[in-house]
Amino acid sequence: MSARSIVIGCDDDALLSHVIEALKKSVSFSHTISCAVRTADMVNIAASLKAELIIFCFYNNTLALKDFSNYTTGSATPVLCLVKQNDNEAMLFSRRNIVFTYPLDQIGNADCLGSRIDSIFRLGGGLSSAAADTHVAVQPAPLASFQTKDLSRYVMELDKKTEILSKVKDRISHLYSHVNDPIRAELNSIVSSIRLSGNDNSIWQDFKLYFEQNNPHFLLLLARKHPELTPKDLKYCCYLKMNMTNDDIRSLLGINPESVRTHKYRLKKKMSLSKDQDLRGYLNSMAH
Repeated sequence: MSARSIVIGCDDDALLSHVIEALKKSVSFSHTISCAVRTADMVNIAASLKAELIIFCFYNNTLALKDFSNYTTGSATPVLCLVKQNDNEAMLFSRRNIVFTYPLDQIGNADCLGSRIDSIFRLGGGLSSAAADTHVAVQPAPLASFQTKDLSRYVMELDKKTEILSKVKDRISHLYSHVNDPIRAELNSIVSSIRLSGNDNSIWQDFKLYFEQNNPHFLLLLARKHPELTPKDLKYCCYLKMNMTNDDIRSLLGINPESVRTHKYRLKKKMSLSKDQDLRGYLNSMAH
């Protein structure tokens, strides 16, 4: 029997390793596992490998599943969401995929997890059937519009995650003087992983991917028209384009209310806008 293809989407390296190990112990039939950290990559991988099961284990499964649905057309591939205790399972649904859930805190229960996956495949046509005969591969759809309110929530959640990681990193740093050298080396490794995970440039690249789906060519036009704008300026313009409040922008850029007004004034000056001209209106008037 040919190996069944399973695709896992997870934005946490440590958790991803845990899930993979759990699958190896739980799944009794021949299978291959492929991984992705972004939903767009999941679609391409699932399509090329004719995936028979897609597993979601994201920080926000609801948002990731909605994004995934926007990328796909006519998919019959089942989805298994690994849910945390505070997840709202009622929000985990898709118009194109059959969605199953499994508690993340039971991922180590090999018998239970294996039974759940086995049941999903049996519902899909039986373990004895070949993949090509029983499933329709995921097909990438044209880039769908990522709603502004969803993108705003995505950005705020990224910011919250980064803030939490920063606090954890600081707490670990305070332990250095109280531990021996081997443990200190391990703590250094953890801090390095956190620093890599919270890399601002990586977050900015992910943000741009989603932002440009809803605002094609906006950043390109803005950068061409105003090449003197810094990356921080471009972020500010994106947040204004998304109709974020000054409080949200202040939080995301890590500046005080007065700095928000100052930044806005400097931006208008760089763009040669008049004192009375509305910056938000100017950005919204730019061609899509």
